[in-house]
Formats: sequence, structure tokens, C-alpha cells
Amino acid sequence: MVNDRPELFLPLKIFPEAGDEVLLSPVYLLPVNIMERGLLTRVKLTTKTVLVDASSGRATSCDGRVKLCAAPELPAAARELPVKLSPAEAEAVAETAASPEEARGWRRGLRSAELFFLDSGRALAWRAYIVRGSLLIDTFTGESRDTSSVIDIFF
Repeated sequence: MVNDRPELFLPLKIFPEAGDEVLLSPVYLLPVNIMERGLLTRVKLTTKTVLVDASSGRATSCDGRVKLCAAPELPAAARELPVKLSPAEAEAVAETAASPEEARGWRRGLRSAELFFLDSGRALAWRAYIVRGSLLIDTFTGESRDTSSVIDIFF
């Protein structure tokens, strides 16, 4: 499924500039098909990719598949965070993150969802973050936040 050390990167929307610090966080990519059906709705099949941070265990999902890219030009002092989750632990986190909110808890009687993890497309990749002044910028999504509120995610 995956190597012990990532070789490819998530696509970058924002690139580092001179003077930026770069943090590299390992991320498991787990593609999943979600089949939802409800009491009053038709069957719906969606494909998502769940990104599980291998250092912190946080999960996010994005629609469709994510196409990885080769290593971009990065400053020499890029800091790499360690892999702390195994692939099995990442899949358990992804299962919770990918389940639709409507199919949890008491609403399961009205709507259900089944997850089918796909073997093709599973990977361990780098997600790059830029520290620019007091901002922490996610190069994959382009979102930025004040570093004082989110630096604890990495340490």
C-alpha cells in the first residue's frame, strides 16, 4: 500500500518564497466510495479522498481523487514531521471522517451509508505548510491561519 517515507507531494496551490520556512507533514491518502441510501431518497454513490495526517491523526476529506505531484522546489531547511500512525490506524480514522453526518447516531434509521475503501490510489505523501511571518499557510488548500493558534497541531 504505502512506503515508510513519502516520495510524492499533494498538489501545491501556493508555492514557498524566499525566506519562508516549510514544514512537511506526512499524510495518508485513502480513496473511498460512499454509498448512501435513505428512507425517502435514492441510492447515491460518491467518491472522496480522505487525507489523514500521519503525525497528528487529524482527517479531512475532499471530493474526487487527488493526483499527487513530484517534489517541488523547497528551501533546504524544510522540516519533516514523523509518521506516528500506522496504515490501519489511518483507515480507522478515515472511516469516521468519511461517514456522512446524516448517517450517524439516531438518524441511522432514516439514512445509512456504507464505505468501500479503494486499494488503488492509496499513498503516503507530503503535505507542505509554509510559515510566512505570523501565518501558517496550507499549500494544498491555500488556507492561512495565525501560527499562534495552530502551531500546536504539529508539536
